[in-house]
Formats: sequence, structure tokens, C-alpha cells
Amino acid sequence: MVSLVAAYGLLLQPTARRPSPLRRFLSPVLEAPAPLASLLDLADEYDAFLLDQFGVIHDGKTAYEGAVDAVCELQRRGKKIVIISNSSRRKSDTLARLRSMGFGPCEGEGASDVPPISVVTSGDLVWEGLSAAAAAPFADLGLRCTVFGNGEDDEEYVRTCGRVAVPVAEADFVLARGLFTILGTGPDLLRQPFSPYSADAEEEALRAALAARPGGLPLVVANPDTVRPDGKDSPMPGLLAARYEAMGATDIRPVGKPHPLIYEACRAQLAIAGIDAAGARVAAVGDSLHHDVLGASQNGVDSVFICGGVHYRELEVPQAAAVPPAADKLAALLATFASEHGGCTPTHALAGFRL
Repeated sequence: MVSLVAAYGLLLQPTARRPSPLRRFLSPVLEAPAPLASLLDLADEYDAFLLDQFGVIHDGKTAYEGAVDAVCELQRRGKKIVIISNSSRRKSDTLARLRSMGFGPCEGEGASDVPPISVVTSGDLVWEGLSAAAAAPFADLGLRCTVFGNGEDDEEYVRTCGRVAVPVAEADFVLARGLFTILGTGPDLLRQPFSPYSADAEEEALRAALAARPGGLPLVVANPDTVRPDGKDSPMPGLLAARYEAMGATDIRPVGKPHPLIYEACRAQLAIAGIDAAGARVAAVGDSLHHDVLGASQNGVDSVFICGGVHYRELEVPQAAAVPPAADKLAALLATFASEHGGCTPTHALAGFRL
């Protein structure tokens, strides 16, 4: 398997893109596209939207102002919406969360006059991949793993996909779902309580994983994010992966945006809805340049960058408030990103996801 840096490097290779009638190109030295007034300015230019959730339509507990109305309007116009999320949880968690906030109808709710919302999460893809153990990057993994987890559903997650949590010295691979607890620290297979996460515990576990074999034990990253959607400075699995690689690990397997597997799963959802992704007009909406915009660009779809999300501090705007950033701030942010990522820029920009 390729390393984390190599995986990102592959994504930065030029790929053919379908021209969009509203495509706005930006070189590192040109001005940024002005944030559009509302989602309605581009809604009918696309057949389907791959929609990020955290930092775009809600904060994990509460829907952002106008987000429910915006999603409902897209559905009313016949647009297929697929939530594409780097959540390390199963998609059932996302569906329940969306319904509790007023989004819907969603998949599994029976017949509807509008296209239901579908959900693809990186955590679900990892669970399905580990359960089937039939294809890369899961087919060659063993049964025993040490888990960096969220501290809530890790034991059930591991058990139901047919794996068992063990100490690093007995593990076949490491699974990173979160950085709140470590599952696999007990003395035997019958006693595997989680222990609290700490930087020291992480380093000890990663060094043991690195020493287990040349290049280290495989690390499956179920959430490759490096920054929390709310911008808070807390540990993320993507940073753990970077630290493991810095130690010398060579077998790191990230699942989620910006990597291809999650976009393949989204295309499968579009196909179920009768949409041929190869010929359809598809846009990915998100607030992360490094995950949403880069992932869309390298996987053949347009992108809509939400300014009031994870980059709100750099743009000096209130988070989730749909306040347009100053043109020079947006231009500088996008120019810097483009210069570091092979000229990649968003197709469109919105101050916030609302009508």
C-alpha cells in the first residue's frame, strides 16, 4: 500500500475534467471567484450534489440557519443529494442525526415525491470493507486490531465487522476512528476495556506498531481529517496518520475524502437513483479545501467551497453565518492552496449553504 504522502501525491496528478458551463478557473495569481449570493444561483446547473455535513449544514447537534430549507429546495427541484462524510461512524448514525435536525426525507423512509437523501460515510466504508475482506485496502488485513476510537461505539463496531481488539503486540493492523480512547489495552481477549487517549499512549502504541514488522503494521484511517469541523484544536485521526508516517511507517490506508473509494461509493448511490455519474452534472459541496475541494477535483466533479466553515478564521468571517469574506482574503487563501496543490481551486464559492 502507498504511504499517506504518496496517496495524496497520486491525487495531485492532473486528471481530465468535464467542462462546466459555470466553471471559474483561478490560477495562483488571479483573483478568486466572488462568493455567490445563494445556492439558487447554481442549483439548476447540476443534477446531483455530494454534500458534506459537519461545518456545512450542521455543527453535529444543530442545523445551521437556512440549511434545512436549502436541502429541501434542492430535493423539491429533483436534485439527488448524497451526504459524503469523513465520519468514522456507520451511516445509520448520520441518518438519525439528519432526521433529528429536520432534514429529509432520507433513504429508507419509504416512497417519496422527492429524491431521498442518501448517505456515504468513511466509517461505513471501512466497516463494510472489513466485513467483506474481499478487496483493497482491506483484503489482506488480519482479524486482530488495536483501535484508536471515539470511546462510544468502538467495541460494537469492531465486533460486528468480524474483528477483535487486542494489544499492539498481538495486532495485525491498527484502526484509527478517533483520538479519544484506545481499545485493545487489556491483558487478554476476554478483557479489552478502552483506556483514555493521550499523546504519550499514542506514541507508545505507534512505536510498537512500527517495530512489529518492516514499515510498521498497516494503519487503516477511517477519518482522514486533520482539523475538526468546528475549528477546535483537538486530535484527529489524520494527524495520527501523519505522525505514524513521520516515524517511518509505509503502510497507511486512508479511507474518505479526498481519496477515491468514497467517491466511488457516491457514484454507486447515484446509479441506484438512476443517475449515470459519467454523464451527470455533479457538484461536491464542502468547507475543506484539503478534503472537499481537492477530492472533488481529483475525482472528476465540480466543487462548491463554503467559506464559513473550517477556514473561517483564515477568511476572518463568523463561522456558519453566511457572511461573504473580503475578496482579497478569499483570493489569498485560494491562491496559496492552489500553489501547494497543483493549481487546484474550487469551481464556485458560497458564503454559506443557504438559499
